[in-house]
Amino acid sequence: MMERKMTFDPEDEEFFGTVGSFGVPKFDNEMRGGVPRGFTMMAFTETGSGSELFAKQFTSPAEEPENTLYIATDEGQQEIIRIFKKYDWPLDINVRTIGEEYNANVLERELLASRYRLEGFQLADIQRLAQTRFVDDSNQDYLTEVTNEIMGLGPYFRAVLDNLDFFLQREDPARVVSMVRMLQAHAQMVRGLLMISVSSDGLDPSIKQELSSIADMVLSFKVRTIGSDFENSMIVSKFRNAPENLKILVFRVTPEEGITPETVERIA
Repeated sequence: MMERKMTFDPEDEEFFGTVGSFGVPKFDNEMRGGVPRGFTMMAFTETGSGSELFAKQFTSPAEEPENTLYIATDEGQQEIIRIFKKYDWPLDINVRTIGEEYNANVLERELLASRYRLEGFQLADIQRLAQTRFVDDSNQDYLTEVTNEIMGLGPYFRAVLDNLDFFLQREDPARVVSMVRMLQAHAQMVRGLLMISVSSDGLDPSIKQELSSIADMVLSFKVRTIGSDFENSMIVSKFRNAPENLKILVFRVTPEEGITPETVERIA
């Protein structure tokens, strides 16, 4: 079987270069220019650690807005737009909010059916149920849809999936890991940049290990209290073929730059 080979336009190669920005200039400097094209980043996150803002900021360079995709599973369109407007990031990228879709297609119809069971049916209710087809729609395969959507992106794409929790709670974890493998292979083949986040709280250690082994770069977002203040940090614990880039970066959020590092410490 012949191996599939990608060809790249020389002008595109010159325009995009071999590395892309994180969307955070000071991070780019610490990572010796940015993130290599073709890399998949896996971010393990703690609640309140700032990872969701970093995920949005990662899409902000939007070299080609039509080839840039942000998929959220637990945020709505309005909140995402608000943050992008706040920091003056591009508003013409592609955004999909799986959580909103799920609420509209499944949960609202389940609530409707529950109310009918409690209150009884009238003729108008039966007609409405026939139109909504809520039972069929509950079987929508979001995992396959998201996989196909990202794999449909062309060379030098930039994409974020924030986060995997939605799928791990509803699907066989092995199927989710298979999806990540496919997406990593696609990003590598077309020189895309892909960031995937997942909550570290309650994550099965074997699943975490598999996801870490697939990723080209592993980030851990953490938050801790120091007195009455909070300290947010990002730990780079894997950077394929560049162990010199392993670091602990303490960061803050500013109105001008969004996330920006304050202090940097090498991992011994």
